Amino acid sequence: MRGMNDSLEKIREIISAHQNIVLCGHLNPDGDAIGASLALASALEKAGKQVQVLLEPYAKKYDVIPNGYLIVSKEAVAEVELFIALDCGDMGRLKGIEDVFQRARCTMVIDHHASNSFFGEYNYVEETASSTSEIVFKLLQGYLPMDAEIAAALYAGIIYDTAGFRHTSTTPYTMQAAGELMGYGIPYNKIYKTLFDSRTFSELKLMGRALEHGESHFDGKLIYSFITMEDILECKGTNKELDAIINYLNGVNDTKIACFLYEKNEQDIKASFRGNDDCNVCALAQKFGGGGHVKAAGCTISAPLAKAKELIFAEIEKML
Repeated sequence: MRGMNDSLEKIREIISAHQNIVLCGHLNPDGDAIGASLALASALEKAGKQVQVLLEPYAKKYDVIPNGYLIVSKEAVAEVELFIALDCGDMGRLKGIEDVFQRARCTMVIDHHASNSFFGEYNYVEETASSTSEIVFKLLQGYLPMDAEIAAALYAGIIYDTAGFRHTSTTPYTMQAAGELMGYGIPYNKIYKTLFDSRTFSELKLMGRALEHGESHFDGKLIYSFITMEDILECKGTNKELDAIINYLNGVNDTKIACFLYEKNEQDIKASFRGNDDCNVCALAQKFGGGGHVKAAGCTISAPLAKAKELIFAEIEKML
């Protein structure tokens, strides 16, 4: 059942009423999950709150997002008054820290995914927002002070989730927020270059491998590629270095759907989807217990690579 959406005023009121706060972003965090978590955590810490952030280890490029010192291990979290889940569409995105969420006295969800299940006691979900970082920017306005480091974290989250203002989720408000954040004297050029134009050598090799594996199906309407655990090993990389691949596949002319799969381990396949025109890839991801946005979504499938591909292709064929 879809839960209730609370007002921004209510969210502020609940946050103000609690002193000991734990924040988290989704598993395998991206620029938006990291930016939103560290920005809000820093603002709360400056307001005198006790703050801890739970985030899985992430790629080195995200170190451009300030205040990483607020991240702790799960074991360091004792009592939790308020738990805030950011950029998480459902409980499944809290894999490994569900117990911390469940033992919190109060829970809150702040998110922008259309597939959000409203799993918090308090929820603020704005599907039309470009990113969770944009929502945190709005939340802080007139509520908690901003500084250059908080602004840099939010800017990083916004540009990451809009792919540098390229996605259709970018609104005039997104640009206005970005402009205001730039006004804090943040290193916006460095943030952009680090997130989009810099890569490790292993990332370069993995991109090459994925492009080599590229396949065109359904008269070019579907572009597909994959990376195996063996590929990752041979390229001396990690599966944290694969997030640029799907957007590259999606750039092929006349593509309706781009699909990228990689082996997380022997049993699990991570799938990422991008959709163009009227292709709703969120609905596709939800068929496999995933979610996301209409034009960008993903899921994890417990099956060998060939089987996962077969299952996904069967659903895509129906869609197309």
